Amino acid sequence: MSILGTKKFWKPVKGSSKNQKENQILKNSGYINLQLRCVNYMSKGNFWQSTFGGKDKIVLTTNLKYQMGRDSIEASSVQDIREIKVDKNYNLGIQRNIAVKIPANSDALSIDVKMTAVKNDSLQNKFEMLNEPEYQAALQLTPTIVGQLITVTSLVKKLLTDSNPNTQLEASFAGIISNQSENNPVSNGKLTKGSLIMISTNDGERFENVDESKFELRGDTLYYNKRQVENTHIVFNISFESLKGNDEHSLWFKKYVAAINKLYDIEIAEDDEEIKKIYSDSKKLWIEGNALLDADSTYINQERRNIKNAAIKSIKDKYKEMTKTVTKTLLPQDNNEILAGLTGSTSINEIKVDLPCTGSFLDSSLNIDPNVPIKLNDINKIDIDDNQLSVLLETDLESYLEELKMNNIRFNLWNQK
Repeated sequence: MSILGTKKFWKPVKGSSKNQKENQILKNSGYINLQLRCVNYMSKGNFWQSTFGGKDKIVLTTNLKYQMGRDSIEASSVQDIREIKVDKNYNLGIQRNIAVKIPANSDALSIDVKMTAVKNDSLQNKFEMLNEPEYQAALQLTPTIVGQLITVTSLVKKLLTDSNPNTQLEASFAGIISNQSENNPVSNGKLTKGSLIMISTNDGERFENVDESKFELRGDTLYYNKRQVENTHIVFNISFESLKGNDEHSLWFKKYVAAINKLYDIEIAEDDEEIKKIYSDSKKLWIEGNALLDADSTYINQERRNIKNAAIKSIKDKYKEMTKTVTKTLLPQDNNEILAGLTGSTSINEIKVDLPCTGSFLDSSLNIDPNVPIKLNDINKIDIDDNQLSVLLETDLESYLEELKMNNIRFNLWNQK
């Protein structure tokens, strides 16, 4: 199957808008999932196989590249290996995740799929080993997963080179992730959620003047205009999630939990000064957690600020709970420091997207261009009391937690002692 003989079609998922523009995935707007939905292979044997009958050992491999500027992460996997008879149509029935919750902050997400015939028994055994489930991890960008994928990717590439394969099927797609939506993103190579259908037109139907609405999947079988598509073809499902939630195995989450648990030391504190120091130490742990979260490439900026807000809110609530029997309020007036920890050096307009109430307050309080990064000196000029800050942060946090709930995502920084 030549790449030049491959036609690409797009179909929205059931229940979503049919408009491509509304389905386009934009930069920094959420997380991408990519699933290999089904593969159909029309076997065409050589003259001798077609005349006297024969079989081929076929290997299906995928290569996914996550591209950000000059840097890229590749994930190659052996998705299937099987023996097939020639001159027959085969639906491989594969449904497997290729990428899971990849942040949409890269420039492009490209994928190559190959079906090759392997003649060497030794190479066949190696491909079969790499076809085991433990070597088919979906790209998730976590350090442990990426480390494994780099190793497997190098092995797959070497095997494909060593096998000098006879390529039976080859298709590729590069989805650009852009900042602005457009009317026809699919035809312009822009990543768009829905079903991406790639059909070889070298053999079988030519698929000209296609009405994409007439494509449908019944189980793992593709139909067009109520007839099964027998051409060699591949279908990918591209889905999207706006939020990810917390990662309880991450270093930043553990740092936030340590910050909350630090406040339990108040139970054995001997005086007010020691209580204040315990709170200060807890907040330092929060700031350290913020730095670790900023370095976590698996999250988009918008959710990072919401998670920081959730963490500091839980720290303040726990502190008030632990000091409720104290006759006077011991909470230090550190509101500007908290604001600086949440906003970093981003612009007011960026903060408005992530933390609408807090961003609007900063816009009304600071006489600066809302499109330029905020400076620490700007934050220090703000006069805000603890109650006012708590209302802003709590309002923004409620919106985030409600959206998580709507997406059936669990979030919990509390009760982790």
